[in-house]
Amino acid sequence: MFINRGTTKSRQLKGPTFFMREDDFGREYISGVGYTEPPRYVWAKGGTVSTSTGGIQITESDGNRWPPPKKGPLKDSDLGSEFFTLKQEIVNPKFPFSNLQINNINSGEWQKSRLLGSLIANCFVTVQEPTGLYVPARPLKYAFPPDLSSSRQDLVTKGATAVAACAPTNQLAAAASAIGEALQDVPAIPGVHLWEARLRALETVAAAGGEFLNVVFGISPTISDIKTFVKGVNEVEKRVDQFIRDSGRNVRRSFHFPKERSISETVLPNVWSPAGLAYRPLTNGTAAWGEVAQQVAETQPCYETIRTRTIEREIWFEGAFTYHLPKWFDTHDKHDRRLLMAKLLGAEPDLNTLWQLTPWSWAVDWVSNAGSFVKNLQSLISYGTVLRYGYVMEKTTITDTYTAGNRKGVPIHPERFAPPYPAVSPVALRTTVKKRIQANPFGFGLSWDGLSTMQQAIVAALGITRVAR
Repeated sequence: MFINRGTTKSRQLKGPTFFMREDDFGREYISGVGYTEPPRYVWAKGGTVSTSTGGIQITESDGNRWPPPKKGPLKDSDLGSEFFTLKQEIVNPKFPFSNLQINNINSGEWQKSRLLGSLIANCFVTVQEPTGLYVPARPLKYAFPPDLSSSRQDLVTKGATAVAACAPTNQLAAAASAIGEALQDVPAIPGVHLWEARLRALETVAAAGGEFLNVVFGISPTISDIKTFVKGVNEVEKRVDQFIRDSGRNVRRSFHFPKERSISETVLPNVWSPAGLAYRPLTNGTAAWGEVAQQVAETQPCYETIRTRTIEREIWFEGAFTYHLPKWFDTHDKHDRRLLMAKLLGAEPDLNTLWQLTPWSWAVDWVSNAGSFVKNLQSLISYGTVLRYGYVMEKTTITDTYTAGNRKGVPIHPERFAPPYPAVSPVALRTTVKKRIQANPFGFGLSWDGLSTMQQAIVAALGITRVAR
């Protein structure tokens, strides 16, 4: 089986009927009696080939629930599984019917012949008879195209490519990067340490000198630094809040690889068309299958058989991404720092309000905690974004179209049939393979049993489990 678990079912597919019969027209003959008197001429049935064609479909499935629930504890669960189906069929809904009349068989009792049935390109499995002729094997078998779908490993590789290409920007990395950029606007910790000393000194001077001394002694530059710091803090806070808010949410994505299509053409050796005729090398003429088309074969040419193979492949990815925010990400008191920022941003800061708000050790603590936050984020980047569910699907279609090519050989009795010769109808056989492989939360090609303790903890926190189906 292609899938890891499930059941296999198969069904037969109906196809057109291949029919061929050669009749002879002549004087009626009754066994045990002889020729009728007075002479009466009738059609006598000859050899007949009649085969009901068809195909087969084999499906491996886990019997997934459909449609998935929209409410309840399973609404966000991964209820899908891997899947495989192979379908082989004849594309032609039916074969054309011909009534081919052959005149002047001889001057005796039998005067003419006819071929009733289908003049189609030879799509049958061919074997060589002891006589040296290459004819279709009996019973008739169709040469369905082979399964040319991708291997599991190839699909795993495609899945990894798709996840890398279409996953939402890695939220962990994005948050770490954004916070790191915001911190560039925050003065370095040594500068923050100096604020308190600068403000204490300026407070004494300002009490005697007024506003002019604020400017002369650098109060305005100090206030500017602090305002820049507050803006940086505010930006970091927004990034952190967004990161926390998006934790556990589903982001659905799809990715389609470019469609592939290739066409090749092959002249099949020793396969002659139409089906029922064969090439006789010794006479450069046409021969027939044993009991069928004996008379017709001598009046018709046979042709090479060309197989045109068209391979079409579609591969695409569907998935939902999310990520987990552990509790230890909350590394400092957000209520106090937000209250402080609101006061700072809501008033025109001066020396008095800046000094009375708080001891400036909060700034040093904030920068330290923010730095720890970034380090914690970076430590989880290796796990990346988690897949709540992810699948790679492939549909591969191989179509072999059989047609008559160059004429091979000449009729032994061309005088019995006036050209143009009848057309040989093409036949198309198709193999369609559909596959679906499943990712676990950390990508394709990984087993649940191979998850690390950290990975198992993350998927447990997100409520992602292998749902029994």
